[in-house]
Amino acid sequence: MAIEIPSIVRRYLDAYNAMDVSAMLETMTDDVRFENVTNPGGSMVIEGKAALAELAEQSAAAFSQRRQTVRDAVVTLERAVLDLDFEATCAIDLPNGWQAGQVVNLRGVSFFELRGNLIASIVDFS
Repeated sequence: MAIEIPSIVRRYLDAYNAMDVSAMLETMTDDVRFENVTNPGGSMVIEGKAALAELAEQSAAAFSQRRQTVRDAVVTLERAVLDLDFEATCAIDLPNGWQAGQVVNLRGVSFFELRGNLIASIVDFS
């Protein structure tokens, strides 16, 4: 059985996996809020599409390939919570110690808030 997620979230994931930043941004409201929370306790918050565009471009350049795969989802009319596997290959040495060429595998959860058939908020936990 296929996991059902909102089409706008599917479009975002497809664009993310293709590292197509402009297509990612097309799925979001102008006032989108993005938060990334990593173990063991780092957190970053970005507000607005322009600020997120800059971060997304930097992130895409850091990896030669990346893929988020949905393991499971809980969906309501205005929210989607995705259990995700993340796999990527680093294109450059990163400040967290990951080295160019290193394959990274993580499991995480992403919370999407939807508004007017667009993504208004993403909170990633990994």
